[in-house]
Amino acid sequence: MTELRIVALDLSLAATGVAATHDHHGRAGLLARTVHTARTAHGATDMDHQRVNAVLADVAAAVKCRPHLVVIEWLPLFDGKGATTLRLAELHGVIKHWLHHQGITYVDVHPPEVKTWATGKGNANKTQVLEAVTATYGRLLHVDGHDQADAVALLTMALAAYGQQLVPLHSPHHRRAIGNVRWPDLATEAGPVVPV
Repeated sequence: MTELRIVALDLSLAATGVAATHDHHGRAGLLARTVHTARTAHGATDMDHQRVNAVLADVAAAVKCRPHLVVIEWLPLFDGKGATTLRLAELHGVIKHWLHHQGITYVDVHPPEVKTWATGKGNANKTQVLEAVTATYGRLLHVDGHDQADAVALLTMALAAYGQQLVPLHSPHHRRAIGNVRWPDLATEAGPVVPV
């Protein structure tokens, strides 16, 4: 079976979590990092172009490995946060349009599925996700913070969806989380790869 190249993104204007199976040179090896960006827009309702550009530049570097798939955590639901949802939706739109333009397949995974995959609970908080991801995958890579934990959960979920799980996981909640995502059929150098 072809070893999949996957990049996972927990998009944020402040701290985007990135996890990948390969570095930007295409060398195999798990990695996780956070892209920190400082606010530069003057008004609360202004699109922060510099931060969007910083995130896009890091995503562009991450996908130099030519991934078979980019997995993106879908927009969280915010209540009473003013322009937060709009600003985050703008970032998602820019990144997804750019990936599409580059011919890179991506898939959205809703936050409850990420939480269910990591913890067994679709309403888990960020600390619970971080603790569960660190306990399960911490011996394979360093997970530094909530953003990276979400990205690593996305990455490991996608790998398992295509039969390449990193550790043996057989819980019903893992199958349920994977089953609630519409995983695309992937084309690789060795032929098509379909979700298991």
